Amino acid sequence: MRDIVVYQEYSKDKEYRFEVYPHDDYYQVWVQKKITDEYMGEDWFDYHDISDLMHYADTLERAIEIGRECLRCLC
Repeated sequence: MRDIVVYQEYSKDKEYRFEVYPHDDYYQVWVQKKITDEYMGEDWFDYHDISDLMHYADTLERAIEIGRECLRCLC
């Protein structure tokens, strides 16, 4: 379940972010892309998962390393 975010970091341009969630005895890293919708107005945005970029890590530190590497590859 993705209820509690333990870490979140954005790319420099804020177009991407990653979130880290605890799950039993490991962590999930979800990478997300910023989505806009002109129907909702130019100030509206949300972030949606890039499903191919979900990773597992055994420690929070490793999860953050993985998330940062994903952001580097996308920008």
